[in-house]
Amino acid sequence: MPKKKETDRRHIEAGLSVLTSLKGEASNRVLFRQVYGCEPDSQSELNTFSNRLQPGRGNPGLDFLGKFVEAYPELASMSLGEFFKIEKE
Repeated sequence: MPKKKETDRRHIEAGLSVLTSLKGEASNRVLFRQVYGCEPDSQSELNTFSNRLQPGRGNPGLDFLGKFVEAYPELASMSLGEFFKIEKE
């Protein structure tokens, strides 16, 4: 595997757009409650969650994505190509 020179943000931004679309008009606090099943312990925890959803700052790990799939079953039926908006040629 070649050495990583910089992060290709295309896939990060595509995946984050899917996650943020789940909240619709709701706030990040509502999305946090849906994903984790409880209120954030602090404003700092909510800020961290919100930052992970921002395309310019976030790079969610599989643990983060897994929590969303548990909370939103419709994600489980998506292929990775659909999630990352990869077009078939």
